Amino acid sequence: MAEERLTALEQRVVELEAVVDNVIDGIITIDKRGHIQSFNRMAEGIFGYSAAEVIGQNVCLLMPDPYKSQHDAYLTSYLSSGEEKIIGIGREVLGQRKDGQFFPIDLAVGEFRLGERRLFTGLIRDITERKRLEAQLVQAQKMESVGRLAGGIAHDFNNQLGIILFDVDMILATMSEEDPLREDLAKIRKAVMRSANLTRQLLLFSRRQPMEMRPTNLNRQIAELQKMLGRLLGEDVEVLMDLSSNLSPVRADHGNIDQVLINLAINARDAMPGGGELNIYTANVVVDEEYCKAHSDARPGPFVCLRVADTGTGMEEKVREQVFEPFFTTKEMGKGTGLGLAVVYGIVQAHEGWIAVQSEVGEGTEFEIFLPALVSQEEVGSSPEEVDFVLQDQGQRERILLVEDEDELRERMEKLLVRQGYQVEAHSTADEAREAFRHVGGNFDLVLSDVVLPDGRGNELVSEFRSQNPDLPVLLSTGYTDERLDLESLRRQGIPFLQKPFAVADLLEQVRRLLEKG
Repeated sequence: MAEERLTALEQRVVELEAVVDNVIDGIITIDKRGHIQSFNRMAEGIFGYSAAEVIGQNVCLLMPDPYKSQHDAYLTSYLSSGEEKIIGIGREVLGQRKDGQFFPIDLAVGEFRLGERRLFTGLIRDITERKRLEAQLVQAQKMESVGRLAGGIAHDFNNQLGIILFDVDMILATMSEEDPLREDLAKIRKAVMRSANLTRQLLLFSRRQPMEMRPTNLNRQIAELQKMLGRLLGEDVEVLMDLSSNLSPVRADHGNIDQVLINLAINARDAMPGGGELNIYTANVVVDEEYCKAHSDARPGPFVCLRVADTGTGMEEKVREQVFEPFFTTKEMGKGTGLGLAVVYGIVQAHEGWIAVQSEVGEGTEFEIFLPALVSQEEVGSSPEEVDFVLQDQGQRERILLVEDEDELRERMEKLLVRQGYQVEAHSTADEAREAFRHVGGNFDLVLSDVVLPDGRGNELVSEFRSQNPDLPVLLSTGYTDERLDLESLRRQGIPFLQKPFAVADLLEQVRRLLEKG
Protein backbone atom coordinates (compact mmCIF):
# COMPACT_ATOMS: atom_id res chain seq x y z
CA MET A 1 0.00 0.00 0.00
CA ALA A 2 2.79 2.39 0.93
CA GLU A 3 4.62 1.47 -2.23
CA GLU A 4 1.51 2.25 -4.28
CA ARG A 5 1.19 5.67 -2.63
CA LEU A 6 4.89 6.33 -3.31
CA THR A 7 4.48 5.32 -6.93
CA ALA A 8 1.43 7.57 -7.25
CA LEU A 9 3.34 10.48 -5.72
CA GLU A 10 6.25 9.89 -8.05
CA GLN A 11 3.86 9.83 -10.99
CA ARG A 12 2.29 13.05 -9.73
CA VAL A 13 5.72 14.68 -9.52
CA VAL A 14 6.49 13.63 -13.08
CA GLU A 15 3.16 15.07 -14.25
CA LEU A 16 3.76 18.37 -12.45
CA GLU A 17 7.27 18.63 -13.87
CA ALA A 18 5.85 18.03 -17.34
CA VAL A 19 3.28 20.78 -16.79
CA VAL A 20 5.92 23.21 -15.52
CA ASP A 21 8.23 22.40 -18.43
CA ASN A 22 5.52 23.05 -21.01
CA VAL A 23 4.12 26.41 -19.88
CA ILE A 24 4.94 29.41 -22.05
CA ASP A 25 6.76 31.24 -19.24
CA GLY A 26 10.08 30.60 -17.64
CA ILE A 27 9.69 29.45 -14.02
CA ILE A 28 12.58 29.77 -11.60
CA THR A 29 12.54 28.85 -7.91
CA ILE A 30 15.09 30.27 -5.45
CA ASP A 31 15.66 29.81 -1.73
CA LYS A 32 16.08 32.55 0.88
CA ARG A 33 19.78 32.88 0.00
CA GLY A 34 18.90 33.58 -3.62
CA HIS A 35 20.18 30.22 -4.85
CA ILE A 36 18.34 28.64 -7.76
CA GLN A 37 16.41 25.48 -6.81
CA SER A 38 14.54 24.78 -10.05
CA PHE A 39 14.78 25.99 -13.63
CA ASN A 40 12.15 24.87 -16.12
CA ARG A 41 12.61 24.10 -19.79
CA MET A 42 11.29 27.50 -20.96
CA ALA A 43 13.75 29.24 -18.63
CA GLU A 44 16.52 27.22 -20.28
CA GLY A 45 15.38 28.47 -23.67
CA ILE A 46 15.09 32.06 -22.51
CA PHE A 47 18.44 32.38 -20.77
CA GLY A 48 20.51 29.85 -22.72
CA TYR A 49 21.62 27.89 -19.63
CA SER A 50 20.74 24.28 -18.86
CA ALA A 51 19.16 23.59 -15.48
CA ALA A 52 22.28 21.68 -14.42
CA GLU A 53 24.41 24.78 -15.06
CA VAL A 54 22.42 27.12 -12.81
CA ILE A 55 20.86 25.06 -9.99
CA GLY A 56 22.69 25.99 -6.81
CA GLN A 57 23.98 29.24 -8.36
CA ASN A 58 22.86 32.69 -7.19
CA VAL A 59 20.01 34.00 -9.31
CA CYS A 60 22.05 37.20 -9.83
CA LEU A 61 23.75 35.18 -12.58
CA LEU A 62 20.71 35.98 -14.72
CA MET A 63 20.69 39.72 -14.02
CA PRO A 64 22.65 42.72 -15.31
CA ASP A 65 23.39 45.70 -13.11
CA PRO A 66 21.76 47.49 -11.35
CA TYR A 67 19.40 44.56 -10.60
CA LYS A 68 22.32 42.24 -9.77
CA SER A 69 23.81 44.56 -7.13
CA GLN A 70 20.42 45.33 -5.58
CA HIS A 71 18.95 41.83 -5.45
CA ASP A 72 20.70 40.26 -2.44
CA ALA A 73 20.24 43.42 -0.35
CA TYR A 74 16.53 43.54 -1.16
CA LEU A 75 16.06 39.84 -0.38
CA THR A 76 17.80 40.23 3.00
CA SER A 77 15.71 43.32 3.80
CA TYR A 78 12.48 41.55 2.88
CA LEU A 79 13.27 38.46 4.97
CA SER A 80 14.04 40.60 8.03
CA SER A 81 11.31 43.23 7.73
CA GLY A 82 8.61 41.64 5.58
CA GLU A 83 8.38 44.84 3.52
CA GLU A 84 7.08 43.82 0.12
CA LYS A 85 8.27 45.69 -2.93
CA ILE A 86 7.92 43.19 -5.75
CA ILE A 87 6.06 40.17 -4.33
CA GLY A 88 2.92 39.57 -6.38
CA ILE A 89 3.64 42.54 -8.63
CA GLY A 90 4.56 42.14 -12.29
CA ARG A 91 7.15 44.52 -13.65
CA GLU A 92 9.52 44.98 -16.57
CA VAL A 93 13.20 44.37 -15.87
CA LEU A 94 16.27 43.31 -17.84
CA GLY A 95 17.60 39.77 -17.91
CA GLN A 96 21.02 38.60 -19.04
CA ARG A 97 21.49 35.55 -21.24
CA LYS A 98 24.40 33.14 -21.07
CA ASP A 99 26.03 34.92 -24.04
CA GLY A 100 25.93 38.21 -22.12
CA GLN A 101 23.06 39.71 -24.10
CA PHE A 102 20.62 41.90 -22.16
CA PHE A 103 16.93 41.53 -22.97
CA PRO A 104 13.60 42.78 -21.55
CA ILE A 105 11.42 40.48 -19.44
CA ASP A 106 8.14 40.62 -17.59
CA LEU A 107 8.82 39.35 -14.05
CA ALA A 108 6.26 38.32 -11.44
CA VAL A 109 7.54 37.07 -8.06
CA GLY A 110 5.62 34.86 -5.64
CA GLU A 111 6.45 33.34 -2.24
CA PHE A 112 5.54 29.97 -0.68
CA ARG A 113 6.66 27.62 2.11
CA LEU A 114 7.55 23.97 1.73
CA GLY A 115 7.77 22.63 5.26
CA GLU A 116 10.40 24.77 6.96
CA ARG A 117 11.76 26.02 3.68
CA ARG A 118 10.93 29.50 2.43
CA LEU A 119 10.99 29.66 -1.37
CA PHE A 120 10.35 32.26 -4.06
CA THR A 121 9.16 31.72 -7.62
CA GLY A 122 9.84 33.97 -10.55
CA LEU A 123 7.54 33.81 -13.57
CA ILE A 124 9.47 35.21 -16.53
CA ARG A 125 8.31 36.08 -20.02
CA ASP A 126 10.72 37.23 -22.73
CA ILE A 127 9.14 40.40 -24.16
CA THR A 128 11.84 41.17 -26.74
CA GLU A 129 9.42 40.76 -29.64
CA ARG A 130 6.71 42.80 -27.93
CA LYS A 131 9.15 45.64 -27.26
CA ARG A 132 10.32 45.48 -30.87
CA LEU A 133 6.75 45.77 -32.12
CA GLU A 134 6.06 48.62 -29.71
CA ALA A 135 9.16 50.41 -30.98
CA GLN A 136 7.98 49.87 -34.56
CA LEU A 137 4.59 51.35 -33.70
CA VAL A 138 6.17 54.39 -32.06
CA GLN A 139 8.47 54.84 -35.05
CA ALA A 140 5.57 54.47 -37.48
CA GLN A 141 3.62 57.11 -35.54
CA LYS A 142 6.63 59.42 -35.67
CA MET A 143 6.92 58.87 -39.40
CA GLU A 144 3.21 59.58 -39.81
CA SER A 145 3.58 62.86 -37.91
CA VAL A 146 6.66 63.82 -39.90
CA GLY A 147 4.84 62.98 -43.12
CA ARG A 148 1.83 65.12 -42.29
CA LEU A 149 4.05 68.02 -41.30
CA ALA A 150 6.18 67.53 -44.40
CA GLY A 151 3.13 67.52 -46.65
CA GLY A 152 1.95 70.86 -45.31
CA ILE A 153 5.41 72.38 -45.51
CA ALA A 154 5.86 71.08 -49.06
CA HIS A 155 2.62 72.72 -50.22
CA ASP A 156 3.40 76.17 -48.83
CA PHE A 157 7.11 76.02 -49.60
CA ASN A 158 6.59 74.81 -53.18
CA ASN A 159 4.07 77.58 -53.82
CA GLN A 160 6.61 80.20 -52.76
CA LEU A 161 9.33 78.53 -54.80
CA GLY A 162 6.94 78.51 -57.74
CA ILE A 163 6.56 82.28 -57.53
CA ILE A 164 10.34 82.78 -57.48
CA LEU A 165 10.86 80.33 -60.34
CA PHE A 166 8.15 82.02 -62.38
CA ASP A 167 9.75 85.44 -61.98
CA VAL A 168 13.25 84.15 -62.76
CA ASP A 169 12.04 82.36 -65.89
CA MET A 170 10.21 85.46 -67.09
CA ILE A 171 13.28 87.64 -66.60
CA LEU A 172 15.56 85.11 -68.30
CA ALA A 173 13.18 84.90 -71.26
CA THR A 174 13.48 88.65 -71.89
CA MET A 175 17.23 88.85 -71.26
CA SER A 176 19.87 88.67 -73.96
CA GLU A 177 22.35 85.81 -73.96
CA GLU A 178 25.19 88.28 -73.35
CA ASP A 179 23.64 89.96 -70.30
CA PRO A 180 26.11 89.64 -67.36
CA LEU A 181 23.21 89.07 -64.93
CA ARG A 182 22.02 85.99 -66.79
CA GLU A 183 24.51 83.71 -65.05
CA ASP A 184 23.44 85.01 -61.61
CA LEU A 185 19.78 84.41 -62.41
CA ALA A 186 20.59 80.91 -63.62
CA LYS A 187 22.23 80.24 -60.25
CA ILE A 188 19.10 81.50 -58.46
CA ARG A 189 17.00 79.19 -60.61
CA LYS A 190 19.22 76.23 -59.82
CA ALA A 191 18.97 77.04 -56.09
CA VAL A 192 15.16 77.06 -56.38
CA MET A 193 15.16 73.63 -58.00
CA ARG A 194 17.50 72.26 -55.33
CA SER A 195 15.26 73.72 -52.63
CA ALA A 196 12.30 71.95 -54.21
CA ASN A 197 14.31 68.75 -54.06
CA LEU A 198 14.77 69.23 -50.30
CA THR A 199 11.02 68.91 -49.82
CA ARG A 200 11.08 65.78 -51.99
CA GLN A 201 13.77 64.27 -49.78
CA LEU A 202 11.82 65.11 -46.63
CA LEU A 203 8.76 63.43 -48.10
CA LEU A 204 10.81 60.43 -49.21
CA PHE A 205 12.00 60.02 -45.63
CA SER A 206 8.38 59.84 -44.52
CA ARG A 207 7.39 57.56 -47.45
CA ARG A 208 4.83 60.04 -48.79
CA GLN A 209 6.39 60.94 -52.12
CA PRO A 210 4.97 59.57 -55.38
CA MET A 211 7.54 58.57 -57.97
CA GLU A 212 8.07 60.48 -61.20
CA MET A 213 9.95 58.10 -63.48
CA ARG A 214 11.96 59.59 -66.35
CA PRO A 215 15.13 58.83 -68.31
CA THR A 216 18.02 59.61 -65.97
CA ASN A 217 21.80 59.71 -66.16
CA LEU A 218 23.08 58.37 -62.83
CA ASN A 219 26.43 60.11 -63.30
CA ARG A 220 24.68 63.48 -63.43
CA GLN A 221 22.66 62.64 -60.31
CA ILE A 222 25.82 61.67 -58.44
CA ALA A 223 27.68 64.79 -59.56
CA GLU A 224 24.85 67.09 -58.49
CA LEU A 225 24.74 65.42 -55.08
CA GLN A 226 28.51 65.40 -54.53
CA LYS A 227 28.68 68.53 -52.36
CA MET A 228 25.83 67.35 -50.14
CA LEU A 229 27.51 63.97 -49.70
CA GLY A 230 30.71 65.73 -48.69
CA ARG A 231 28.86 67.65 -45.99
CA LEU A 232 27.13 64.49 -44.75
CA LEU A 233 30.33 62.48 -44.56
CA GLY A 234 32.57 65.11 -42.98
CA GLU A 235 36.24 65.88 -43.47
CA ASP A 236 37.47 62.48 -42.27
CA VAL A 237 35.87 60.58 -45.14
CA GLU A 238 37.32 60.89 -48.65
CA VAL A 239 34.89 60.40 -51.55
CA LEU A 240 36.40 58.66 -54.58
CA MET A 241 34.46 58.31 -57.83
CA ASP A 242 34.91 56.11 -60.88
CA LEU A 243 32.01 56.94 -63.19
CA SER A 244 31.64 55.33 -66.61
CA SER A 245 32.02 57.87 -69.42
CA ASN A 246 29.38 56.23 -71.63
CA LEU A 247 26.84 55.22 -68.99
CA SER A 248 23.44 54.16 -70.30
CA PRO A 249 20.40 56.05 -68.97
CA VAL A 250 17.92 54.39 -66.62
CA ARG A 251 14.28 55.15 -65.94
CA ALA A 252 14.26 56.56 -62.43
CA ASP A 253 12.79 59.06 -60.00
CA HIS A 254 15.44 61.71 -59.30
CA GLY A 255 14.45 62.21 -55.68
CA ASN A 256 14.48 58.47 -55.03
CA ILE A 257 17.96 58.09 -56.50
CA ASP A 258 19.16 60.96 -54.31
CA GLN A 259 17.66 59.19 -51.30
CA VAL A 260 19.44 55.93 -52.14
CA LEU A 261 22.80 57.71 -52.37
CA ILE A 262 22.21 59.71 -49.18
CA ASN A 263 21.14 56.66 -47.16
CA LEU A 264 24.08 54.58 -48.35
CA ALA A 265 26.45 57.46 -47.58
CA ILE A 266 25.05 57.85 -44.06
CA ASN A 267 25.34 54.10 -43.49
CA ALA A 268 28.97 54.23 -44.65
CA ARG A 269 29.74 57.25 -42.46
CA ASP A 270 28.41 55.49 -39.37
CA ALA A 271 30.57 52.45 -40.20
CA MET A 272 33.70 54.65 -40.37
CA PRO A 273 33.77 56.57 -37.05
CA GLY A 274 37.50 57.16 -37.47
CA GLY A 275 37.24 58.20 -41.12
CA GLY A 276 38.00 56.29 -44.29
CA GLU A 277 37.08 56.14 -47.97
CA LEU A 278 33.73 56.02 -49.75
CA ASN A 279 34.01 54.72 -53.30
CA ILE A 280 31.21 55.35 -55.81
CA TYR A 281 31.40 53.47 -59.10
CA THR A 282 29.09 53.22 -62.13
CA ALA A 283 29.27 50.93 -65.15
CA ASN A 284 27.22 49.33 -67.88
CA VAL A 285 26.96 45.59 -67.32
CA VAL A 286 25.32 42.64 -69.04
CA VAL A 287 23.97 40.18 -66.48
CA ASP A 288 24.20 36.56 -67.63
CA GLU A 289 22.51 33.35 -66.55
CA GLU A 290 25.48 32.27 -64.41
CA TYR A 291 25.21 35.42 -62.29
CA CYS A 292 21.46 34.91 -61.94
CA LYS A 293 21.99 31.39 -60.57
CA ALA A 294 24.02 32.85 -57.70
CA HIS A 295 21.70 35.82 -57.09
CA SER A 296 18.01 34.98 -56.75
CA ASP A 297 16.80 38.56 -57.33
CA ALA A 298 18.78 38.99 -60.56
CA ARG A 299 17.62 38.54 -64.14
CA PRO A 300 19.63 38.55 -67.36
CA GLY A 301 19.99 41.56 -69.63
CA PRO A 302 21.63 45.01 -69.86
CA PHE A 303 21.82 46.91 -66.58
CA VAL A 304 23.50 49.93 -65.04
CA CYS A 305 25.49 49.03 -61.92
CA LEU A 306 25.91 51.55 -59.09
CA ARG A 307 28.45 50.40 -56.51
CA VAL A 308 28.94 52.15 -53.15
CA ALA A 309 31.76 50.77 -50.99
CA ASP A 310 33.27 51.90 -47.70
CA THR A 311 36.37 50.98 -45.70
CA GLY A 312 34.46 50.71 -42.43
CA THR A 313 33.95 48.09 -39.76
CA GLY A 314 32.03 45.65 -41.95
CA MET A 315 29.27 43.27 -40.87
CA GLU A 316 28.95 39.76 -39.53
CA GLU A 317 26.95 37.31 -41.65
CA LYS A 318 23.98 37.40 -39.25
CA VAL A 319 23.77 41.20 -39.51
CA ARG A 320 24.25 41.10 -43.29
CA GLU A 321 21.27 38.76 -43.67
CA GLN A 322 18.98 41.20 -41.81
CA VAL A 323 20.38 44.49 -43.04
CA PHE A 324 17.42 45.33 -45.33
CA GLU A 325 14.72 44.46 -42.78
CA PRO A 326 12.61 47.45 -41.64
CA PHE A 327 13.52 48.67 -38.15
CA PHE A 328 16.57 46.42 -37.93
CA THR A 329 19.52 48.36 -36.55
CA THR A 330 22.77 47.61 -34.76
CA LYS A 331 22.99 51.17 -33.48
CA GLU A 332 22.25 52.09 -29.89
CA MET A 333 18.85 53.50 -28.90
CA GLY A 334 18.25 56.94 -30.39
CA LYS A 335 21.08 56.66 -32.92
CA GLY A 336 19.21 54.96 -35.75
CA THR A 337 15.69 54.12 -36.97
CA GLY A 338 16.54 50.92 -38.81
CA LEU A 339 14.82 52.35 -41.89
CA GLY A 340 17.69 53.71 -43.99
CA LEU A 341 18.63 50.53 -45.84
CA ALA A 342 15.02 49.30 -45.86
CA VAL A 343 14.10 52.47 -47.77
CA VAL A 344 16.99 51.85 -50.18
CA TYR A 345 15.78 48.28 -50.77
CA GLY A 346 12.21 49.45 -51.38
CA ILE A 347 13.29 52.15 -53.84
CA VAL A 348 15.49 49.76 -55.82
CA GLN A 349 12.64 47.22 -56.00
CA ALA A 350 10.26 49.96 -57.18
CA HIS A 351 12.74 50.72 -59.97
CA GLU A 352 12.62 47.03 -61.07
CA GLY A 353 16.18 46.48 -59.93
CA TRP A 354 17.93 44.62 -57.14
CA ILE A 355 20.63 45.27 -54.56
CA ALA A 356 23.41 42.98 -53.36
CA VAL A 357 25.67 43.43 -50.34
CA GLN A 358 29.11 42.06 -49.57
CA SER A 359 30.77 42.65 -46.22
CA GLU A 360 33.38 41.19 -43.92
CA VAL A 361 34.18 42.29 -40.38
CA GLY A 362 37.10 44.70 -40.55
CA GLU A 363 37.05 44.76 -44.36
CA GLY A 364 34.28 47.26 -45.08
CA THR A 365 30.97 46.93 -46.92
CA GLU A 366 30.01 47.11 -50.59
CA PHE A 367 26.50 47.63 -51.96
CA GLU A 368 25.82 46.93 -55.64
CA ILE A 369 22.61 48.24 -57.18
CA PHE A 370 21.46 47.06 -60.61
CA LEU A 371 18.89 49.11 -62.55
CA PRO A 372 17.56 48.21 -66.01
CA ALA A 373 19.42 50.12 -68.73
CA LEU A 374 17.35 51.99 -71.31
CA VAL A 375 18.33 50.56 -74.67
CA SER A 376 16.31 53.11 -76.67
CA GLN A 377 17.83 56.56 -76.88
CA GLU A 378 15.25 58.41 -74.84
CA GLU A 379 16.04 62.01 -74.01
CA VAL A 380 17.52 62.41 -70.56
CA GLY A 381 15.96 65.26 -68.57
CA SER A 382 17.55 68.67 -68.96
CA SER A 383 19.47 70.29 -66.17
CA PRO A 384 17.44 72.59 -63.91
CA GLU A 385 19.12 75.82 -65.01
CA GLU A 386 18.07 75.47 -68.67
CA VAL A 387 15.23 77.73 -69.87
CA ASP A 388 13.70 76.85 -73.22
CA PHE A 389 10.86 79.16 -74.22
CA VAL A 390 10.26 82.57 -75.74
CA LEU A 391 7.56 85.09 -74.93
CA GLN A 392 5.37 85.11 -78.02
CA ASP A 393 1.75 84.64 -79.02
CA GLN A 394 1.40 80.86 -79.07
CA GLY A 395 -2.32 81.06 -78.32
CA GLN A 396 -5.25 81.83 -80.60
CA ARG A 397 -7.56 83.46 -78.06
CA GLU A 398 -8.51 80.09 -76.52
CA ARG A 399 -10.48 80.44 -73.28
CA ILE A 400 -8.71 79.12 -70.15
CA LEU A 401 -10.30 78.75 -66.71
CA LEU A 402 -7.50 79.15 -64.13
CA VAL A 403 -8.15 78.03 -60.52
CA GLU A 404 -5.29 78.74 -58.08
CA ASP A 405 -5.58 79.74 -54.41
CA GLU A 406 -2.08 81.26 -54.09
CA ASP A 407 -2.75 84.88 -55.09
CA GLU A 408 0.73 85.85 -56.29
CA LEU A 409 1.18 82.70 -58.32
CA ARG A 410 -2.30 83.00 -59.84
CA GLU A 411 -1.59 86.60 -60.89
CA ARG A 412 1.69 85.60 -62.54
CA MET A 413 0.15 82.63 -64.36
CA GLU A 414 -2.74 84.75 -65.60
CA LYS A 415 -0.39 87.50 -66.82
CA LEU A 416 1.83 84.98 -68.63
CA LEU A 417 -1.04 83.17 -70.35
CA VAL A 418 -2.66 86.43 -71.46
CA ARG A 419 0.71 87.59 -72.81
CA GLN A 420 0.95 84.33 -74.77
CA GLY A 421 -2.33 85.03 -76.53
CA TYR A 422 -4.93 83.25 -74.39
CA GLN A 423 -8.14 84.54 -72.81
CA VAL A 424 -7.95 83.76 -69.09
CA GLU A 425 -10.57 83.81 -66.36
CA ALA A 426 -8.83 83.35 -63.00
CA HIS A 427 -10.39 82.33 -59.66
CA SER A 428 -9.13 81.27 -56.22
CA THR A 429 -11.84 78.82 -55.07
CA ALA A 430 -13.80 75.87 -56.41
CA ASP A 431 -17.13 77.66 -55.89
CA GLU A 432 -15.97 80.67 -57.91
CA ALA A 433 -14.80 78.35 -60.68
CA ARG A 434 -18.15 76.48 -60.71
CA GLU A 435 -20.02 79.76 -61.03
CA ALA A 436 -17.74 80.91 -63.86
CA PHE A 437 -18.17 77.58 -65.65
CA ARG A 438 -21.96 77.71 -65.27
CA HIS A 439 -22.11 81.35 -66.37
CA VAL A 440 -20.61 80.60 -69.80
CA GLY A 441 -22.24 77.22 -70.19
CA GLY A 442 -18.93 75.41 -69.85
CA ASN A 443 -17.52 77.25 -72.85
CA PHE A 444 -13.83 76.88 -71.95
CA ASP A 445 -11.09 75.34 -74.05
CA LEU A 446 -8.96 74.32 -71.04
CA VAL A 447 -9.25 74.15 -67.24
CA LEU A 448 -6.02 74.66 -65.29
CA SER A 449 -6.52 74.01 -61.56
CA ASP A 450 -4.60 73.45 -58.35
CA VAL A 451 -5.48 70.13 -56.71
CA VAL A 452 -5.91 71.39 -53.14
CA LEU A 453 -8.26 74.39 -52.93
CA PRO A 454 -9.70 76.11 -49.84
CA ASP A 455 -13.17 74.68 -50.49
CA GLY A 456 -12.52 71.47 -52.36
CA ARG A 457 -10.25 69.43 -54.56
CA GLY A 458 -9.27 70.33 -58.08
CA ASN A 459 -9.52 66.75 -59.38
CA GLU A 460 -13.13 66.53 -58.18
CA LEU A 461 -13.84 69.94 -59.71
CA VAL A 462 -12.58 68.98 -63.16
CA SER A 463 -14.52 65.69 -62.93
CA GLU A 464 -17.69 67.77 -62.47
CA PHE A 465 -16.80 69.87 -65.50
CA ARG A 466 -16.02 66.79 -67.59
CA SER A 467 -19.38 65.24 -66.71
CA GLN A 468 -20.87 68.17 -68.66
CA ASN A 469 -18.13 68.32 -71.30
CA PRO A 470 -16.31 64.94 -71.59
CA ASP A 471 -13.78 66.28 -74.13
CA LEU A 472 -12.71 69.24 -71.99
CA PRO A 473 -8.88 69.37 -71.67
CA VAL A 474 -7.73 69.77 -68.07
CA LEU A 475 -4.36 70.28 -66.36
CA LEU A 476 -3.78 69.94 -62.61
CA SER A 477 -0.96 71.19 -60.39
CA THR A 478 -0.17 71.24 -56.68
CA GLY A 479 2.52 71.80 -54.09
CA TYR A 480 1.35 68.74 -52.16
CA THR A 481 3.21 65.53 -52.91
CA ASP A 482 1.73 63.05 -50.42
CA GLU A 483 -1.29 60.76 -50.28
CA ARG A 484 -3.69 63.67 -50.79
CA LEU A 485 -2.61 63.54 -54.41
CA ASP A 486 -3.45 60.18 -56.00
CA LEU A 487 -1.07 60.49 -58.94
CA GLU A 488 -1.85 57.00 -60.25
CA SER A 489 -5.56 57.80 -60.27
CA LEU A 490 -4.92 60.96 -62.29
CA ARG A 491 -2.84 58.99 -64.78
CA ARG A 492 -5.57 56.36 -65.17
CA GLN A 493 -8.04 59.15 -65.96
CA GLY A 494 -5.63 60.64 -68.49
CA ILE A 495 -5.31 63.88 -66.51
CA PRO A 496 -1.88 65.52 -66.93
CA PHE A 497 -0.21 66.93 -63.86
CA LEU A 498 2.42 69.58 -63.04
CA GLN A 499 4.31 69.37 -59.74
CA LYS A 500 5.08 72.74 -58.15
CA PRO A 501 7.39 74.49 -58.51
CA PHE A 502 7.10 74.07 -62.28
CA ALA A 503 9.05 75.90 -64.95
CA VAL A 504 7.30 78.42 -67.19
CA ALA A 505 8.44 76.39 -70.21
CA ASP A 506 6.79 73.25 -68.81
CA LEU A 507 3.51 75.09 -68.19
CA LEU A 508 3.41 76.60 -71.68
CA GLU A 509 4.33 73.30 -73.31
CA GLN A 510 1.55 71.43 -71.46
CA VAL A 511 -1.03 74.12 -72.29
CA ARG A 512 -0.03 74.17 -75.97
CA ARG A 513 -0.06 70.38 -76.24
CA LEU A 514 -3.46 70.00 -74.57
CA LEU A 515 -5.09 72.69 -76.69
CA GLU A 516 -3.68 71.23 -79.91
CA LYS A 517 -4.85 67.77 -78.87
CA GLY A 518 -8.28 69.07 -77.85
